[in-house]
Amino acid sequence: MACGSHEAVIHDTSPITLKRLRAYTTLIAVCIWTILAVDFSVEGPIDRLGKVKGTDFLHFYVTGSLARDGRWDQLYDVRAQYARAQAVAPASPDTLFIPIESPQAALLVAPLAARHYEAALVVWLAIIILLYAGSCAVMWRDCRALRDHRYLVVASCMAFPGLYSVVLHGQLSSLGLACVAAALFALRRGWRFTAGLALGLLVFKPHWVAAAAAVFLAAREWRVVAGTLVCAAGQLAATSVVVGSRVMAAYWQALRSLPRIAALLEPRPSDSLRGLFTLLMPSDALAVALYGMAAIATLVVASGIWRSRAPIEVRYSAAVLALVLISPHVGAYDLVLLAPVYFLLSNWLARSADITHRAALAGLLCASFIAPICGGLPAMFRMQLTVGTMVGLLFVLWHSVNDRGLVGACALTAAV
Repeated sequence: MACGSHEAVIHDTSPITLKRLRAYTTLIAVCIWTILAVDFSVEGPIDRLGKVKGTDFLHFYVTGSLARDGRWDQLYDVRAQYARAQAVAPASPDTLFIPIESPQAALLVAPLAARHYEAALVVWLAIIILLYAGSCAVMWRDCRALRDHRYLVVASCMAFPGLYSVVLHGQLSSLGLACVAAALFALRRGWRFTAGLALGLLVFKPHWVAAAAAVFLAAREWRVVAGTLVCAAGQLAATSVVVGSRVMAAYWQALRSLPRIAALLEPRPSDSLRGLFTLLMPSDALAVALYGMAAIATLVVASGIWRSRAPIEVRYSAAVLALVLISPHVGAYDLVLLAPVYFLLSNWLARSADITHRAALAGLLCASFIAPICGGLPAMFRMQLTVGTMVGLLFVLWHSVNDRGLVGACALTAAV
C-alpha cells in the first residue's frame, strides 16, 4: 500500500529504499499477524492475555442480540448490557461498555447475533478484512504509478498496523474506510453529490460525518456537503422507522451525555488534535479552546490546498488528513482511514520527479504508517507520533503547493 510503494523514486543512497521497504513491510506483516494468531489460538471467547477476543465486538454483539430479540428498551441500559456481556464472556468481569453506539450498528450486527460469539467474531473479522481489501483495491485501481510494485503494495497493505488495530478491536473503522474510498472514487470522476452520499453513510459514527461535512464545507464543495446531509438524514430517518422514535431519543440523550463521560470513554487521549491538547493542557476548557482553534487552522490549510491547482493526490490527501485531525475522537483503529493518504501520496511520489521536500514527505509517511502499532508507548510520545506526523504531512503538502504558487487558485480543474 502506502509506506513502501512511493519509494520507487527514492535513490539507493536514501535510508528508505525499495529493498529495505520490502523487507520491513514483510517483517511487520509476519510479526503482527503471528502475534494475533497466537493470542487468539486458545479456545473460548477470552484470549491468552485474558481479554475478550475482538474486544469492542463484544459490545456490538450484545447490542446486536438486543436488536435481534427486539429489546430496544435495553439498547442504552448499561446494566442490561453488562449482564448480557457476562453471559457471553463470563471470564471478563471487568469489561464494561458505555452504550453510546448508534442503533444502525446494532441493526448491522443483529444477523450475526444468532451465532455463537466466536463464530460471529470470525464472520465479523472476515467482513472487516474484505472491506479493507476492497477499499485498497479501489484506491489502487486509480494509482497507475503503483501498478509495477505489486508485491510492495500488497505487503504494505497486509503490514498496515491500522488494519491490525481494527481486527484486534473488532471495530467498524473498515466500514468508514470503505465510505471514504468510495467518496474519493466518485470525486475523481466528478460525481460530487455521489461522493457526498458516500460520506453521509458515516453517520453511524456521528463525529466522522460531522468532520467530513466540515472539511468539504470549508472547501466550498456545496454538492458534496448536500449529498452528505441528504444521505445522513435519510439513514437516520430509515433507522427511526425501524427502531422507533423512543430509541432514537435515547440515542440522542446518549450523545448529549458524551462531554460528561468523556474520561470514561477515553482513558487514554485519542489520536487527534483534541486528544493532543487534552494531554498537554492542565484544564479541559483550555484544551477544548485550543482544539477548536487548531481545528479551524487545519480546515483553512486543507481548504486552501483543495482549492488550489495542486495534483489530485495532494488535494485529496489534505482532505483526508484534515478529516482525521479535526475529529474529536480517533482511536488507533480509526487510523485505518489514513490508507487513502498512503496510496495517493505514494502514487504522486512515484510518478513525479520534481516534488519539493520529497525526503521529508517520505519520512513522514513511513512514521505515520507505523503509528497505529505504537499504542504501547507513553501517551506523550504516542501522541507526538500520530498527530505530529499527520500535522507534518499536511504542512509539507501546504508548503509544497505554496512553493509552486498554486494556493488560492481554482479547485475545479480539468484534472478532477
